[in-house]
Formats: sequence, structure tokens, C-alpha cells
Amino acid sequence: MHNDDDIKIFRPKKKEVAGSDLTSLAGIMDKHRANGNSAKAGILGERLGDLTPEEMCPEDAAKLMNNELLQLRSLMVFTAQISLHKYLPHTILSTQAVNAMYSKLEQTSPGFFANISDGSSFSFYYLTVRKNDNIEEEIGKNFAMLCDKDDDPYLTALGTRIFRETEQKVISLIESFEFEY
Repeated sequence: MHNDDDIKIFRPKKKEVAGSDLTSLAGIMDKHRANGNSAKAGILGERLGDLTPEEMCPEDAAKLMNNELLQLRSLMVFTAQISLHKYLPHTILSTQAVNAMYSKLEQTSPGFFANISDGSSFSFYYLTVRKNDNIEEEIGKNFAMLCDKDDDPYLTALGTRIFRETEQKVISLIESFEFEY
């Protein structure tokens, strides 16, 4: 017979959240739902989920190998994600937009979605963004490295250019939706 008297059961403590914080968050969510921002964020994310290298840079896309196309699309998704967090008026909206983008990718490109969600490319890009030293150029270098062509000037320049252009595309789309602040 086994004696279980000395076994301790772990029970996590409930987070202490002030009622006013929850009320404030609920109020912010209600405000964004009521003024249409939440719906706009979802539509914005879905549109970004449709963005492809073939649309963004058809001449370049035609020259790339399959792995390079995959890496370029991953870079575009990464850039869209950080741009949404950077330029939308509230974290709630950027989270909604990013979730809608990933949901769209999962529906339309399940293989690609599985690859980016399990892949390591975002880690390299996040490290670059956190360093804050010449982000665009370093993103281009990381893109070339992820394509297994570390010092390829064409791929480095392409990665840098697509990072800029994707960020600009996100900014333009955000402006076109006329989010209320």
C-alpha cells in the first residue's frame, strides 16, 4: 500500500487584478467595438493574410527559389505583425488584427502557416528589432542568411526593401481604414 500523505498538490494562485483595471479594459473593448475599430482590425488582418510576394514584388518573386519565396513571405508576415503592433491605436486592436491575419493564413495556406508558426525565422528578426541598430539593413542580412546565402547582395537588398515596403503597406492600410483614436 502506498502512502500519499506527503504529496503536495500545486494550485496556482489567482492573479490579483484590481476591479477597476478589468472595468477599464472592458470599457476600452466596448469603445472599439462600438466605434467600428474592432471590425476594421479584423478586416485589416484578413487583408494582410492575403499578402504574397507574387503580389508585392512579382518580378523578384519570379526569380526566387521555393525556400527563398517561403522566407520572403515569412518576412512579410513578421513585418506586418510588428507594424500592426506599432501603428494601430491600441494593443487590443493590434492583437485582433494579428489574430485575423494568422487565421486567414491558416485557412488559405495551412502548410505555410505551420512552417512559420514552427519556424525559427521570426526569432532572428525579433533579435534584430530588439538591437535597434540599423534594423532595415540587419533584417535584409537575416533574410539572406535564412535563404542560405549569407552574403548575397541581391537577397540582402531584397529583404531590406520588402521590410520597408511591407511596413509602408501596413501603414497605408491602417490610414485607409480611418481608425478612431
